[in-house]
Amino acid sequence: MKRLAIVYQPRLREHDFGPGHPVRARERLEGFYRALQESGLLESPEVSLLSPEEPIAEEDILAVHDRSLVELIQRLSREGGVLDGDTPVPPGTYERTRLQAGGFLAAALGVASGQFQRAAQMPAFGGHHAMRRHGPVTFGFCYFNQEAMVIRHLQRRGLVSRVLVLDTDCHHGNGTQDIFYEDPSVLAISLHQDPHTLYPGVSGFVDEIGEGPGRGFNANLPLPPRTGCASYLKALSEIFPPLAREFRPDVIVALLTGDTHFREPLTDFGLGVGCYPQIAGLVCQVADEVCRGRLLAVVSGGRNLEVGPVIASAIVSTLAGREGPPPQDPCGPPPAEPPGVARAVDEVVIRLKRLLSPHWACFRDT
Repeated sequence: MKRLAIVYQPRLREHDFGPGHPVRARERLEGFYRALQESGLLESPEVSLLSPEEPIAEEDILAVHDRSLVELIQRLSREGGVLDGDTPVPPGTYERTRLQAGGFLAAALGVASGQFQRAAQMPAFGGHHAMRRHGPVTFGFCYFNQEAMVIRHLQRRGLVSRVLVLDTDCHHGNGTQDIFYEDPSVLAISLHQDPHTLYPGVSGFVDEIGEGPGRGFNANLPLPPRTGCASYLKALSEIFPPLAREFRPDVIVALLTGDTHFREPLTDFGLGVGCYPQIAGLVCQVADEVCRGRLLAVVSGGRNLEVGPVIASAIVSTLAGREGPPPQDPCGPPPAEPPGVARAVDEVVIRLKRLLSPHWACFRDT
């Protein structure tokens, strides 16, 4: 078994959101690959570089999304168009969404079969804002929720039963929450900036813990702007490991993103480069403990093209088991966390534990 599969699909560099858009897929993917080359990671015998060409099946998309959304994106994709105010649909989008999701699925099947212990993909576009169907909330640069599609595929084939989704993107993954909100087979944990202060603004609040049979299986940690590394890691450590140990997932799906960096143009967190190997290290440690190390990671360095590749490479190096000091932050040291932030983070953690305590023994004494 190799320790890590890295999914890099050069064809995804063709995706162009248009001039002035904050997501520049070509530059982001090329910077990520260049950083991996410079790190020497691709030469490691513990690492395999994959470029899958098999698109995900339409039935996998329809297992998660309404047919109306699929037909809408197919139609817009033929000549180009706009899904909503945030999300252009350049020609060929539908084919690239299937290609990207197919790459993540190929890696997931490799992990499920024991070929790899972990897998990491650098995407051209995200998926966690994609809800079952298109509605009044914009899709935030997403088209289909590839993480949900892969989870459902693995479940249908009997390869996994319980899945833990850990989302560290600074924006709340409203699409992932929408899809799994009533499902006790998927435990969704999200750390994100307080939705009162950031897109999407309509979800991700601490009292949203699931409904029906899924009540207690959705955990949101909305943290205040300017949250720094120490407070972030404390919140993550207080919630994620205890829930993972009690839930005992068959695999962990983690969104490990760099848009929490203090120089990210669209968000207001305060993390520096040195925080990301610590986040990834904790995720690996918990995966090793609860699910034989089986981990599927979507890795994004954010939209700052100066620091993004450094963050992504640092995360992937940690997933590969490479130890060493974190790389230098090209943006310098992060600013000090403002007074009151640590206390506000503690209050969110305490409140979430109390809300979840009827459903999880690990929080009963809090």
